[in-house]
This record gives sequence, structure tokens and C-alpha cells, in this order.
Amino acid sequence: MKKGFYAALAVCLLVSGTLPALAQQAPTRPPNVLQIFREEVKPGKGAAHEKVEVGWPRAFAKANSSTYYLAVTTITGPTEAWFITGYDSMAAWEKDTRANDSNPTLSAELQQLSAQDGELLSGTRSIVANYREDMSYQPSGMPPLGQMRYFYVTTVRVRPGHESEYEQINKITREAHQKANIPERWSVWQVNYGMPRGTFIIFQPLKSLADVDAFPQTHGEAYQAAIGEEGAKKLRELSAAAILFTETNILAFSPKMSYPSKAWIDADPQFWTPRPAGVKKATQ
Repeated sequence: MKKGFYAALAVCLLVSGTLPALAQQAPTRPPNVLQIFREEVKPGKGAAHEKVEVGWPRAFAKANSSTYYLAVTTITGPTEAWFITGYDSMAAWEKDTRANDSNPTLSAELQQLSAQDGELLSGTRSIVANYREDMSYQPSGMPPLGQMRYFYVTTVRVRPGHESEYEQINKITREAHQKANIPERWSVWQVNYGMPRGTFIIFQPLKSLADVDAFPQTHGEAYQAAIGEEGAKKLRELSAAAILFTETNILAFSPKMSYPSKAWIDADPQFWTPRPAGVKKATQ
């Protein structure tokens, strides 16, 4: 995907693992591998960065590339843009990378865009994570991402050697959610490359920020009762022993910087293919 595919090739040659799955397949199950390319945008350069970024999906569309990806931008925390692509395997990532790299016209355009983009960034990071279905909550009922607008993202860093305790924390909270019938869904990803070992990223899709307003109600008395006093005590003990760092941020979907598949566009054409400013719909 995007800028990350040049560096991706080197990683794939070292790691043995078919096409990008995040935006192509029906959203009944997340892909096995997630590649996230994070860009740290310089202060005051957000608008300029977006102008450059729209060149990437145009270049991929012109090349008829199947490297569909989702772009999201932080509305809390550091000013960043994330570009997310899903794959069935590491081998599929390598295959996709080679296909893009073999197109000289596309490669030349992306190199030019990378040079322009670099002036607007203070840093980048490429991350590879594997899907943990056993730690995800109601993954089979994940809504179509083409209809979503935000991600509620929690990053957790676990102390070395304490992953089993973190898995117990996850198990207790999932069981409490199930018992209290909490209407939420999230996917858990374990980072293997690009961040310290023991890092987990949890994605919860949101239709609107009103979903965040509902959190205090959905995690109220019924949820606390489902955990119980002993469960709450156990969570405190496990958290103190296992967790080094936790951070939660909200990221907004960016249709202009994304390269969506037809399925995503069909889910909400007005959102994924916005008209340029000043263009009005023709009257009948």
C-alpha cells in the first residue's frame, strides 16, 4: 500500500508468511495481517499534507491497482495520518508490493509524491500486526467499515513476559461484556514489527461520536455487576502486573486520502466520492 510498500518489500523478503483484504472482502472477519503506515504531520501542515496525499489514490486508480487502503487522521493525540491495508498473509503483502513495484509509471509518480510529502512530515513508522480473533469481541458481527466514520483506537504495551496476564484481562472484560450484553464490537491486533514487542492495538469502529457519549451508559451498573467485586479486584492486580502503557485516541476516516474499493464506495457514495467544493448536483 501507499508509501509503505517500498519498505514493505524488504520486510517481506525476510519474513515468510491474496490480495489486500481490508477493503475487498465482505466485512465478516478482519484480515489476518494489518499493515499500518503512520505519518507524523508537522504543525500547521495538515491542509498541505492532504493536498499531497490525494495524489496517491489518484495514482493507484490510474494504474488500476488493487492496493485498496483506508486513511484516517487523528482528532486526539499527536497530529498523525494512518494508512491501513489488510492482507491474508505476509506472502500476499509481498505479492501486492511486487505488482506495484513492477509498474514503472506508478513507481515514478509515487516517488515524486514521496518527495513532496517528506517536506511536510516530522517522522514515519511502518507497523505490521496480526489479528487476534481470540481476544476480539463479537468480531463476526463487525459492521461494514464503508459505513463507519471513526476508529476508537487503544494502544496497550505489556511488560515483557506478561502477555498471559494481559490475555486474562482481556478474557475478564470480554466475558463481562457478553454477560451484560454490551452492544460493542472491537478487533485486537498484536504488533509483530515496527513497535516494541508486547504492543496491542484495539480498533473499535464508530458511526459517529455519539457512540462515545453512550459509553458511560453501556458500561454502567450491568457491566460492573457482570465483572463483580472479585473480578474487579483481579483486573486491578493483573493490570498493575502486566500493563506498562495505555493510550486511547479517536481517528476520523478520510475519504479524500483513502483508496476505497467499489464495495466501500457503494456502501456510501456521497461520503467516499465527495464532490469538489462549489460543484452542485444537476437538476432534473
